[in-house]
Amino acid sequence: MVKAHGHDSTIHLALEDKSGDSAIIEYIDGKPKIHQGRQFTIMTNDPPYDDQLALLAKLDFSKPGQDTPVPGNISAPDRFQRAAYFSKFFPEPKDMQEAFATILAAIRGVSVPFGTPYTKLGDGFPVYNTEYRTVADLTHGIYGFELTTTPNFFWVEFSDFKPEKGQPAMSLTPGAINLAGDVSAQFKPASPPF
Repeated sequence: MVKAHGHDSTIHLALEDKSGDSAIIEYIDGKPKIHQGRQFTIMTNDPPYDDQLALLAKLDFSKPGQDTPVPGNISAPDRFQRAAYFSKFFPEPKDMQEAFATILAAIRGVSVPFGTPYTKLGDGFPVYNTEYRTVADLTHGIYGFELTTTPNFFWVEFSDFKPEKGQPAMSLTPGAINLAGDVSAQFKPASPPF
């Protein structure tokens, strides 16, 4: 737990660079715990990452197929294991569209359905519905986003933004129901919220 705006908060953060090096960072008892390496590519909120890895080690996904039993409820550990299972099927993508489609298919398959009421499962961890899903192409500088409340997928091409000294901060006006495709040109200079 860490403090955020006066409240206790759990934090998991996933980072990856263009080389494929990954890091999962979480806070345990107020101290950061880092799992770094190309093998750390899947993350859900709870329980602690070491516990998730231990649960995953008990499953045999060495020969994934239609007869492989896969955990299927909405708990974070089951969603973590399901994501690990789906990742065994990922093809080498031919292009960005295929890469995004592959990742989004897996993410959608492990998302908590929209409309799922806040609840605590038997393990005591709270479950909320998934509000959004994101994907990133670090090689080409493209960031994709979809809300679970809209049918649209949109993305930003960061090559369209020039990070030069003195340039204003930019923001995308809310109203995601109207956003689809490349929205890079729809960013406007942002005003500070204070």
